[in-house]
Amino acid sequence: MSHFLWFLSAALSLCLALCFLHFRKKYSFWRELGIPFVPAGFPLGNIQHTSHQMLDLYKELKGKHPIGGVFQFTEPVAMITDPEMIKNVLVRDFRHFYDRGGYADGTHDPLSGHMLNSESDRWRVLRHGSSPIFSTGRLRAFFPEMLRMMDEFRAFLDAKLASEGETVELKGMLGQLTTDISVRFLLGGEGNNLNAPERDLYQAITNGAFILPSLWKQFLMTCYRSVAKKLRLRVYTRELTEAMKHLVAKTIDDRAEGSANACRRINLIDQLLKLPGFEGKGSLTLEEIAGQVFLFVGAYETNSLTTFYCLHELAQRLDLQQRARACVLEALDKHGGITYEAIADMPYLDQCINETLRKNPPSINLIRVTTEDYPVPDSTGVVLPKGLNVVIPVYAIHYDAEYYPDPERFDPDRFAPEASSNRTPYTFLPFGGGPKNCIGYRQGKMHLRTMLAMLLCSYEFSECPKIIQGTRSEKHSVLKLKGNLWLRVRKLHRMG
Repeated sequence: MSHFLWFLSAALSLCLALCFLHFRKKYSFWRELGIPFVPAGFPLGNIQHTSHQMLDLYKELKGKHPIGGVFQFTEPVAMITDPEMIKNVLVRDFRHFYDRGGYADGTHDPLSGHMLNSESDRWRVLRHGSSPIFSTGRLRAFFPEMLRMMDEFRAFLDAKLASEGETVELKGMLGQLTTDISVRFLLGGEGNNLNAPERDLYQAITNGAFILPSLWKQFLMTCYRSVAKKLRLRVYTRELTEAMKHLVAKTIDDRAEGSANACRRINLIDQLLKLPGFEGKGSLTLEEIAGQVFLFVGAYETNSLTTFYCLHELAQRLDLQQRARACVLEALDKHGGITYEAIADMPYLDQCINETLRKNPPSINLIRVTTEDYPVPDSTGVVLPKGLNVVIPVYAIHYDAEYYPDPERFDPDRFAPEASSNRTPYTFLPFGGGPKNCIGYRQGKMHLRTMLAMLLCSYEFSECPKIIQGTRSEKHSVLKLKGNLWLRVRKLHRMG
């Protein structure tokens, strides 16, 4: 028995020694590469997820080298702190940074297999197949539909103001509206999330999307992905997955039956059904289609948040709100009402949107992976190895006082033409950049302009004591405030 215990003790000691050497080697990665880094401790590292705001890390590393080293748990991550190097990663040397490196398990977590988590050829097929949905012609053709839906929303809001008073919780209503717009634009169907009491899809997205997994799941999904997949760990809830599969199946059925509820403009399902399948399949499976639909429908939630953040900022500065409203009314007068051309001719409203996106970027960070060894320009002998995660700290750059003095202040004039032309390139990245920029960028901007223009010409927004400043949720991978979001809303004589 004593020999067995001795052997067991020796084996355990050897395992611990090997683990110690393994992790010490990992944490010496940046020192051996000769890159400035922020020291980290086992097992949490400097960050635990790629939605970390990274302000302190960015400040500590900026100016020392175009690249700084941090650790996500035990994995080294290259933080890009120099705008010229950002251009290299996103544009000039794009072929070295082709993938995003997100956790995906299409078998057990179908929604995680969406385009953003797809590698090289798979990403190219899915992006090419989805791109026609966001063409200029289709955006213009959809514009009257969006105006109709906004008119319905204003009628809904008018009724709520008449029955409940001027203090309004806007987060839910804007979220329901944008979910309905996304279903109509992408799939040609009626979402009915605003009027239906159950609001299944909106609630499923709210409860099941953009929520960070627990710490131990994040650790396995980051450092030991094969183990995470064997354990069938999920990023998205089963309820959300079933809701998206049901939405896709219903849209396909409507398409086949020529349902009166299905708008017969070419929609996202039409495009995805044309694509060849992967791994020898003839076409995409229902689960694979659901993953792509979720990516686009889920992304619309950032539009509702951006709309609220913009209105909230303007509610605190009524002078800026009046200036934005005057810009909208001038465009409506010039173009004879709310037209596609009028929405594109509201420069100060665009400045307000851009400043909102600066303070609240949809992507807190941009993630890339080196797809082949990358010799860093102007850094003698430094080569980033294949498979290394690279992070561009968008949020931290947007709050860098060198590029945006007094960064906490809301100042749309930062995006006036002269100021924009003088700004260092690649320091404003709300939608990414380069060949992998946001595929729905133009549709997102049209959506934001239309919503804000129609709301500003119909209502005045002011602060409400029910909203608590600075209470951002730490449970989400996007910038969200905790709880309900309230504003005081006063109806104006309708001018658009």
